[in-house]
Amino acid sequence: MSRFFIALLLGLLGMACLATYADAQVLVSDFNLDRIVRYDADGSTPTVLVASSAGGLDLPHRTRIGPDGLLYVASAGTDQILRYHATTGAFIDVFVGSTTGLDYPVDFLFRPDGYLYVSSQANSAILRYNSTTGALDAGWSAQHASLSGPSGIVFDNTGHLYVAGRFSNNLVRFDATTGAHQLTFGNVSLAHGLALLPDGRLLVASGQGNTVEAFTAPDSAAPAQSTLVTGLTLPVGLEVDPLTGSLLVANYGSGSISRHALTDGALLGTFGTGDLLNGPNYFTVLTTAVAVPEPSATAALFGGCVLLAEASRRRRTY
Repeated sequence: MSRFFIALLLGLLGMACLATYADAQVLVSDFNLDRIVRYDADGSTPTVLVASSAGGLDLPHRTRIGPDGLLYVASAGTDQILRYHATTGAFIDVFVGSTTGLDYPVDFLFRPDGYLYVSSQANSAILRYNSTTGALDAGWSAQHASLSGPSGIVFDNTGHLYVAGRFSNNLVRFDATTGAHQLTFGNVSLAHGLALLPDGRLLVASGQGNTVEAFTAPDSAAPAQSTLVTGLTLPVGLEVDPLTGSLLVANYGSGSISRHALTDGALLGTFGTGDLLNGPNYFTVLTTAVAVPEPSATAALFGGCVLLAEASRRRRTY
């Protein structure tokens, strides 16, 4: 294989990666203006995706794409989970209503077990709902006396549910299957969003401390706490950008999203300041092309790897 062909192939693969990055988006809930703002993955091209108060949206928190491809938003002010068209932002319907026990929903997650898990902050409970019908599973909940005002939630791969206690200033670990309390740990003032890193560290935003705190071995009997990021302004939501391997933080106080290195928390850049954002809190990074690649893209990338490997082998052999 000629050097020209190898260079051409590398260029095509690079273009595919750039296209994937360009297709990714960041959807940010604007708490103050009751709307959802969309950015490109690099923080450029802000647009309003869901208009202010569309469908009754009030005090929006977490946004996520559901199994049906629709955009789900926690409307804390109306005690509901609302659904919107993911591309146009048009209101679809109320998926979880205010009569189902939900009281100021903040964060939520869809799991492969067929349930939607929601942190219900005002009644200090994690509730779960059928992810297809929105019906409450009255036989399951995660609550404990040490948890007050649950905000961020995250599951690990070994059967644990972690919850940030906004008013109890701590973290609580539950059995993901039964909802039973396992451990209360940490000292995090105004604990908000959570993020679980590939290396096992659990991150939590400290809204009052203006930091991101890190816990090693969160599934152990004694997780160790340290500070990863400082100098924030009322941080709320946390997300790891899988395309860059950096940490994104919603700074409610400054109306911006900051980007940080996961190794030492160093600031890598910011976006959102002075544009459409007024009060960012929770957000989500959409990387559909990465998480569920198109078959053609997968085949092309795999084929490219095969060709490069073959070229390398021939150079070594001959």
